[in-house]
Amino acid sequence: MSRRSSRPAGISQAPDSPILNSPYEEPARHYATDLHGGLNYADIRAGRRIFAPDVPQAPLGQGPQGGLYEINDQAELYKQELVNLLRREVGEWRRAGYPNVTSRVTRDLLDFWFADPERQDWQKLFFAQQEAVETAIWLNEIAEKSNPGNNVLGRLNVAQASASESVDGRLPRIAFKMATGSGKTVVMACLLLYHYFNRQEHRNDPRYADYFLIVAPGITIKDRLGVLYVDTQSGNAATAYDYYRQRRLVPRQ
Repeated sequence: MSRRSSRPAGISQAPDSPILNSPYEEPARHYATDLHGGLNYADIRAGRRIFAPDVPQAPLGQGPQGGLYEINDQAELYKQELVNLLRREVGEWRRAGYPNVTSRVTRDLLDFWFADPERQDWQKLFFAQQEAVETAIWLNEIAEKSNPGNNVLGRLNVAQASASESVDGRLPRIAFKMATGSGKTVVMACLLLYHYFNRQEHRNDPRYADYFLIVAPGITIKDRLGVLYVDTQSGNAATAYDYYRQRRLVPRQ
């Protein structure tokens, strides 16, 4: 979530590490980034770097040391960008403890994945994974209950209609752009569970799916995605091949 404020004071950095944030928490610092995507590694700013569609998301390397116009200085200009709106609304929903969830199953899963004190450190999800899962659930169950949420849904519908030849036959699509190594397959596993268990509980609720199509761009990746199939051969969580047990994604109940 971006912080709309005057330019914060610089923050000291450990001299032996370029890493600013924990992968398990929302980013709290970023390197000063100019409007062309250049970074100034000598200038660390407070808050998460905002999303701007005309600024490359992949860092372009060291920028000039002086006179840098920092992207977060333009937070007001980009606050209505869909990514920034979603980060803000989903972040507030998270900090409030996931209010207005319509399903007991959803509540159990969110608590188990992200608020279980017994979850070992090595079993915790990355923040990138958590935010993707939360956003998918927020769009499916929560967004329609608020004005900002309806604004987001309306903009997604407009985008969907403009990308489809047939409005009546279009397939609703939402894409999550995640970096290599951030754990996309675990997110897929969580969303499969979210829909599957909710569908068992609410058979007539069209918000939940009970059939899933996994599309891969090649045999190698298709094989890697085999962890999304339930391993029916192993009854032991320690030796199971699927991510549902390997990553401890299914609550006991």
